[in-house]
Amino acid sequence: MKHLKLYLVVFVASFSLLTCERDDLCPETTPTTPSLIIDFYNNNAQDSRKNATNLYVIGQDNEDVLDGYNVATVNQVVLPLRTDTDTTTFSLTRNTVLDDDGNITSGNTDTVTITYATEDVYVSRACGYKTIFKNVVVTIDGGTDANWIIFAQPENDNLTIEDETTTHYFFYH
Repeated sequence: MKHLKLYLVVFVASFSLLTCERDDLCPETTPTTPSLIIDFYNNNAQDSRKNATNLYVIGQDNEDVLDGYNVATVNQVVLPLRTDTDTTTFSLTRNTVLDDDGNITSGNTDTVTITYATEDVYVSRACGYKTIFKNVVVTIDGGTDANWIIFAQPENDNLTIEDETTTHYFFYH
C-alpha cells in the first residue's frame, strides 16, 4: 500500500509538470495597434525631405491621445489614432512660440483630421487583439491662416495601416 501511494504521488506530480504551459506573455517585439507615420517633404522639391520647424502637436478629440509634442524641429511625426471612433483630429502648429505657461502665443496652425474604418485583428492568446485602420483619409484645414501644409499624399490609394514599418502619409510644405 505504501508503494501504491508513492507511485500515485509520483504519477500526479509528473502529470502536473508535463501539462504546464509556458507563461503567456506578449513579447515586446509583437506588433500592436499601429500609429500613423507622417513624413514632411519640401513642396518645391518634392523628392527632398524638409523639417517642420518648431512643430507642436496637440490631440483635439481626446487630450489622452496625445498631450502635445514638445516644440521640436522634425521631418517625421508619429500620431496615435483613436480606436473607439472613426476620426482623430490633431492641431499641428509650425513656428510655435510658447509663453511661460506653455500656451501658444504665435505660430501657424493647421488642423489635421484623419478618418478611417477600424478592424480588430487577433494577434495571439497572450497579446489579444490589435486594431488596424482601413481606408485612411487625411484632410487639412488651415483655419483663418493660410495652410502651411500644402497637401497630403497617402502612401497608396485605399490606405490601410497595419504596422509601423513604413511611412503612411507624406505632407508637403
